[in-house]
Amino acid sequence: MLLSILVFFHIISGLVAGESSIRQTPEGRKSLDVLSGAGLFFLKWRAYADYKKELIGLRNICGITTIIFTTLLFIIGPTDPPSLLNALPMLFLTLWSTMQFGTNFKKSVREQFSIVGIMLIGPWLILGIDYLTNFQFNQFQTMTSPFRPFGIQNLEYYQAAIIISLLGGFIGIIIALLSTLLFSMIPLFFLFLMVTLTTLSKSALNTPPKTGKNIALLYCFIIGPILMALESKGAL
Repeated sequence: MLLSILVFFHIISGLVAGESSIRQTPEGRKSLDVLSGAGLFFLKWRAYADYKKELIGLRNICGITTIIFTTLLFIIGPTDPPSLLNALPMLFLTLWSTMQFGTNFKKSVREQFSIVGIMLIGPWLILGIDYLTNFQFNQFQTMTSPFRPFGIQNLEYYQAAIIISLLGGFIGIIIALLSTLLFSMIPLFFLFLMVTLTTLSKSALNTPPKTGKNIALLYCFIIGPILMALESKGAL
């Protein structure tokens, strides 16, 4: 994969470095005009990209792909022996979930941290219901039963409720933080790629042609061959 990327950059740098020679023929001039137009379009597209719209677009693509592969799996059925096709619906569903989290970050984080509120208030709600029913069902005692070895059930009800509430809140915070971290990794990775491409595109558009040609010559004849040699030896 890395070698393919290096070869691609080497070809591009070679085209830029040898532009004057290639333009000497009509076919070369026409090909370079097409490539230059496509390259300029790509650079302008990336330089003025809307990150949020692109993340939403990726989310929608993942969602549509999930539906397509799920439908295919139901029509064709799981392959025997198991293959990548069986895992594709879950893979793209996971990608859609993470992209959904990333495109609605504030709302998603609030939903994750609402767990903390539930864990904090939950013991008091159950204790309140027990009081209203005159401890007919004694749900609070059932909830604290896993903590019997720690002597929590020997405490007053309000003391046990405080301990369970604080413990639940702490666990809820840990779960919310881990969920936020895990679900943010893929959107942040795509955002990093978008920002990097935008920065490079803006730099390329603002680079004088002579400087760009010198950089292409340097990469084509020195940096590129060194990188490919290192990659072929497993040093990269």
